[in-house]
Amino acid sequence: MTQDAKQIENYRNVIKFLDNTVKNVGMYPANHPSVVAPIKRIFESLEEIFADKDEVVIGIINGVLYVNDYLFYEGTVSSNHILQMLEKFAVDDLVILNGANENEMLDLAGILSSKGEGRDDFISLLEEKQMSRIGLKSFSLGEADEGDLPVKGLKLYHDTVTTMRHLFGEIGSGQLPPFRETEEIVDGFMSQFAANRTLMILLSSLKSYDAYTYQHCVNVGILALVLGEAEGLDEQSVRLAGVAGMMHDVGKVKIPPEVLNKPGGLTLREWEAMKAHPVFSADVVRGMGGSEEVINAVGGHHMHYDGSGYPVQSEGSGPSNLAALIAVVDAYDAITTVRSYKKPMDPVEAMEYLRNGRGTRFKPSHVDSMINILGQYPPGTIVRLDSNEIGMVVETGQQPGKPVIKMIINDDGNRFSEPWDLALSGPDGQARLVVSVVNPAVYGLDPVVN
Repeated sequence: MTQDAKQIENYRNVIKFLDNTVKNVGMYPANHPSVVAPIKRIFESLEEIFADKDEVVIGIINGVLYVNDYLFYEGTVSSNHILQMLEKFAVDDLVILNGANENEMLDLAGILSSKGEGRDDFISLLEEKQMSRIGLKSFSLGEADEGDLPVKGLKLYHDTVTTMRHLFGEIGSGQLPPFRETEEIVDGFMSQFAANRTLMILLSSLKSYDAYTYQHCVNVGILALVLGEAEGLDEQSVRLAGVAGMMHDVGKVKIPPEVLNKPGGLTLREWEAMKAHPVFSADVVRGMGGSEEVINAVGGHHMHYDGSGYPVQSEGSGPSNLAALIAVVDAYDAITTVRSYKKPMDPVEAMEYLRNGRGTRFKPSHVDSMINILGQYPPGTIVRLDSNEIGMVVETGQQPGKPVIKMIINDDGNRFSEPWDLALSGPDGQARLVVSVVNPAVYGLDPVVN
């Protein structure tokens, strides 16, 4: 058995026997063989994993359970059960550190099987058990300076995703909040980070808990701000781009979840229902009091530059410039995000996808600007070098394919004690090459704070 196959087997066994423990801990005493046996099997696998790793991260990214760098695209009974329990607690970043003991794993199983609900409950239960080696790899201000720009950006980002979740909930229940609420969100990003394009791109690269629609809207809004500013639009037009990006998919609240998240292809009737969401979005924005520019942009973000797409356009018409701008950033974020029914493209593949749609699906000027902004390896991309080191792109760099990389993991798979920046175009970096792109979530890396 190859090392990779053995590693995958260990990851799968951790989930399988954790699930067994969760199911049995409520029925038998802690010393019963039905509890003791799966706990021992968990630690047999953990010992092998910890031979070359310091931690095991179990989490969710857009409806897919993962353990470190292994994603359960084809769910098992056990993985689906663990997924449901983590979703119940809104946990996407459970961490087991090297040195965790069997009692802590038993306590974890008890927490997962409890009647608690929500992340706050989970944290309270962890604190109650006084665990030291099992916790959440979550964003926390901790000792960080709250005035630090990346910290402020990450907090604003997460607050915004939460706000969008609530806004979608209100709209789904038949209420139409004032449009100014969305405008205030965009104003917050513009006032705080308009001068820091790289940070904005880093924020838009975040992909986490099972909240795809809300997070996607925030990411598209941020990228629309960045693209609008890069194209030299005036401040009001940039603001409208951000607002349109935030609201472009709000009409999906009217699409049945089983259609939105259906694995595989849609039936003709389901596809017709899905194609109605831009019209629904425009109707919602109109009802909230949005401007005609934004209404036209959200209603036309799936219209193609060559006249195809949907809704069907009248002859001789095409998407507005703002709709065409949203179409590019919407496509980029969608194709680089893990979904329960598809694997994501890496940023390099996504750039090629945009190039291939230039002049047909997408307006050429928007594609050119997007590629110019993001470069071959956009900020936030986690890359592996030919030295087997792993780092995060923090700047596109002065030469194509030669970004500035924050070095995070060494060639032995361990984190550097202090991350450091390496310019591949500089004298210290010329001997290294980027050989592949890796998913930040499965390495437990945060594009903003790592």
